[in-house]
Amino acid sequence: CLSIENDNQLTLDTGKLKALLGDFSEIKEEGYGLDFVGKKIALNQAFKKNHKILKPLNKSTSKHILIKGDNLDALKILKQSYSEKIKMIYIDPPYNTKNKNFIYGDDFSQSNEEVLKTLDYSKEKLDYIKNLFGLKSHSGWLSFMYPRLLLARDLLQQDGVIFISIDDNECAQLKLLCDEIFGEGNFVAEMPRLTKKAGKSTNQIAKNHDYVLCYQKNSINFKQIDIDENDYSLKDEFYNERGGYKLNQNLDYNSLQYNKRMDYEIVIGNEKFYAGGLETYTERQKGNFGTIDWVWRWSKAKFDFGLANGFVEVKNNRIYTKTYTKAKISDSKPYKIEYFNRTKNISSIEFLDNKYSNDMSNKKLQLIFNVKNIFDYSKPVELINFLIDQTTEKGDTILDFFAGSGTTAHAVLESNKSDYQKLSEGGGLFNGLSAAFKERRFILVQLDEKIDPKNDKSAHDFCLNTLKSPSPSIFDITEERIKRAGAKIKEACPNLDVGFRAFEIIDDETHANDKNLSQAHQKDLFAYSNLDRMETQTILIKLLGCEGLELTTPIICLIENALYLALNTAFIVGDVEMSEVLENLKDKGVEKISMYMPAISNDRLCLELGSNLLDLKLESSDLKIRG
Repeated sequence: CLSIENDNQLTLDTGKLKALLGDFSEIKEEGYGLDFVGKKIALNQAFKKNHKILKPLNKSTSKHILIKGDNLDALKILKQSYSEKIKMIYIDPPYNTKNKNFIYGDDFSQSNEEVLKTLDYSKEKLDYIKNLFGLKSHSGWLSFMYPRLLLARDLLQQDGVIFISIDDNECAQLKLLCDEIFGEGNFVAEMPRLTKKAGKSTNQIAKNHDYVLCYQKNSINFKQIDIDENDYSLKDEFYNERGGYKLNQNLDYNSLQYNKRMDYEIVIGNEKFYAGGLETYTERQKGNFGTIDWVWRWSKAKFDFGLANGFVEVKNNRIYTKTYTKAKISDSKPYKIEYFNRTKNISSIEFLDNKYSNDMSNKKLQLIFNVKNIFDYSKPVELINFLIDQTTEKGDTILDFFAGSGTTAHAVLESNKSDYQKLSEGGGLFNGLSAAFKERRFILVQLDEKIDPKNDKSAHDFCLNTLKSPSPSIFDITEERIKRAGAKIKEACPNLDVGFRAFEIIDDETHANDKNLSQAHQKDLFAYSNLDRMETQTILIKLLGCEGLELTTPIICLIENALYLALNTAFIVGDVEMSEVLENLKDKGVEKISMYMPAISNDRLCLELGSNLLDLKLESSDLKIRG
């Protein structure tokens, strides 16, 4: 809500502040740009209470996560456990082409009366906006993306970064939206990416690129990348220690601030050289020089050192400086030769290389699945690998909430493999393990989007016949891609974590106390009256979120279906005697107890526990009542 204006004064945006406090009535919705139709209800979607939970689909102990369900629900769930814990987000959202509408149907379960009251809508406008959601219009697409990006920002670390793939249908609108959400000053780059080399045979301009839009949360330091040694193909007598070199710059330059100390005569053998030539040099010596004029780039002392040590070359009557791959002259006196491995900054046109194109990703997918045309427009692993390598460190978490074919998970596993192999080659591993080695982790979210058997026959038949999926969906492909990529990496690096914990987003049937009595159903009032083990696991995952613990936090069973321990937090999820609680939790270093009341029929337990907290060195504020 606060911004710094040109006069360095803090300015409060009262409209944003009111929106964050739940008053959406002053947000404009008419016109172009950020004032799009549906903005208020989209913002309301981001802050509306979520009545969804995660149900475990497997019993993996992996640190990686795959979630089946709507990413808007997933982001709200993840916010509990991963607020400001995600280092990098990559998403490839729907491009809003003319081919089809969105398959995401955002939930409008609030009663019309509530929405009308909260957002100050007329009934006619509310009906219009609800119909707009999911349509291929700018306002519909922006209303779809707005709440998701708001939540995504909350998940990023302060030094986190988000990359968004987008084409020209919504690139301009997306940048305006991201400027509002992340701040215009946090825009990093808009990088074109080659999608394919060949274009359609029409009289129109072939569209062979899209974009990768990049924003930082507050700050991000990109790493340097390796140079292309083919650009340094020249060799001299110093090649073994300095590597190859190139002659990329003249020593004289006519666009620098004029400085008489940098305007001197150079003598090499029997030849004399002057910046810009003798004629212009003579005029400058008479005092006829401009603020910007010809000078040498090096001082006389640095030039003498460079000439004596082979950093200068004369070619076609011009003096050039040599740029080596492994050596340079120090910046300060006394001058000396410094040895290093030359790197370079990332370029905004980095992704125009064919290795980042869809053509390459299609070939890789065919190798993985042994099926042609299984997934359209998948991004290549090389693209995500590059982004991961440049912006994350070992142990960081990467999120993709439009998982698609699972490229991001594959890229994270490949990055871990590369790190692991480098450490192994350096002798940093013992019996395949190292306490210092931390793997990057992925969190992927994919809607259970059904595959059309007519339009996507290859993918549908693969899921139906090979995977034996009763209802083929994109999630089947996401999951299988991660399994196959992980299995391949496991062959080379058997100690790496290549699995994942799978979850499905389901309705939380125990939030009757969050509903009006007229909205509550009988199942809400008697939910979880008959627990089985899987439901206990679902409750435990819910409690991890309630207590702000990561979803992969190890949970120790102390009493089955009743008492569990996650780090320093105890979970009571079933009937248990007070004596058992005290006996099992003593000397465990418990700092908090979380009781899930819908699963506890012993009404006295809460009171008994409250009166025995001192025995566990806890206070009343350390007892959390959940459900």
